[in-house]
Amino acid sequence: MQRKNRFAREVIENHSRSKGECDADAADPLAMFLSDPESHFSDILYLYFRIYKKRLLWNFAQTAFAKLNLDSSKSLCITDIGASMGFDVLYLLRKLTRNFSVPLPYRKVLVSLVEGDENLIADGERTWKNVVTASEIAFQYCHHPLVEALPLEDESQHLAICSEVVEHLQEPGMLLQEVFRILKPGGFLILTTDNSPSLLQRIRRIPVWMSGTYRKFYGRQSTTPEVVATVRWHGEEYPIFGHINLNSTRYWEKMSERVGFQISKYGTYESIRRGGGSQSPFVLAGYFILGAMVYHLMPRSIGRYFGDTTALLLGKSEFSFKQFRNR
Repeated sequence: MQRKNRFAREVIENHSRSKGECDADAADPLAMFLSDPESHFSDILYLYFRIYKKRLLWNFAQTAFAKLNLDSSKSLCITDIGASMGFDVLYLLRKLTRNFSVPLPYRKVLVSLVEGDENLIADGERTWKNVVTASEIAFQYCHHPLVEALPLEDESQHLAICSEVVEHLQEPGMLLQEVFRILKPGGFLILTTDNSPSLLQRIRRIPVWMSGTYRKFYGRQSTTPEVVATVRWHGEEYPIFGHINLNSTRYWEKMSERVGFQISKYGTYESIRRGGGSQSPFVLAGYFILGAMVYHLMPRSIGRYFGDTTALLLGKSEFSFKQFRNR
């Protein structure tokens, strides 16, 4: 909350300086409203972002479920890495059961949620207990920092979700190797991350560049970035960084292929908030239109370079992890 309030104050002060004003109270009220992370308008933009993301997650999950080809006598194992309160998996399960109004198409669903923040785990456990008590869904939270090996067995998961996580890690390749390890042969990973270098995001930031504040807001993080939070595990404290690994879609594709994944499907989704740029409602409307065009009109094979989020459905081939490790 303090970080949000500080950001709002900085936006007001920058706006005032750009107008040659000294008093922050003289800032344009509309600009303040559009820039305030706690405003209702910000909530609307976040809802818009979530709608895009949910559609993409379900689209990817349907492809994965079809290729897994599990019958009703089998159990489905899903893990969410950096799960927070587990809303992404919960959404997929709601879609799979029409909001728990029809039976699961599998004998049982086993969900593992890996998270480092104890407060998020406590909130998530309460949410999951209220939702899944009457269904054939078992869940477990694993309190674990993502800088160490994942606390899951080799080849134990059919589907993994890692959404908006790798951009916070100093060595994301190590996490992808761990995900590869825990996936069953033929399993899938849904990976999403901020596509900051995309053309659309660069266009959005032109007003910031013209204002002379681009480096302040969008300069690449240093090798000693500001720690935004910490998590404790087994008496050790681990840092959580901001977006220190903002890379292009092609960068993540190549890294995934080096680990051993095969790209099964491309995607993208849009967040008007992510690109920043201008406080003008007309410019925001332009961003909305551009984002909608990327999502709805461009083939995914092209749109992935323009959208503001990298989204990949990655498959692990049928040969075993042990074979991959020894080749």
